[in-house]
Amino acid sequence: MTILVNNQTIEYPESLTIAALLEDQLIQHLKGLAIAVNDVVIPKSDWAKTVFQQNDSITIIRASQGG
Repeated sequence: MTILVNNQTIEYPESLTIAALLEDQLIQHLKGLAIAVNDVVIPKSDWAKTVFQQNDSITIIRASQGG
């Protein structure tokens, strides 16, 4: 399966959820994450059950502080 994560093409042998992607990318522990699939923000409560489809475009954003 091919997905686009923050404008980078990634291949996975099988379908996966948002939670599995974050774990695979070693960023599941980070706070302040927002995830959009095909420009639709997915609530954190749905990350474990939202399964990607072939050619989905995923945007991962991390909130930061600063001024």
